[in-house]
Amino acid sequence: MKDRNLPQDQSHVLFTDMNGIPREGTYKKASKAFIEAIGDEGPEDTGNIYPEEDIVSWEYLDKKDRPNPDIMVIL
Repeated sequence: MKDRNLPQDQSHVLFTDMNGIPREGTYKKASKAFIEAIGDEGPEDTGNIYPEEDIVSWEYLDKKDRPNPDIMVIL
């Protein structure tokens, strides 16, 4: 990912992979990955895990996940 500005941990996001495919899921800071929400496969299914460096863009889906605009997030 070119822009190192990442979502907050456990945020529900829409992200786009290097192939230009948009996916919906959750950002997991500890895993340094975006996890696509695709069903009941469970955490052992690695087919839905996308490392940070494989993501070209992302945006928040839930309003509650967005940081307060009055607060600056410094990484």
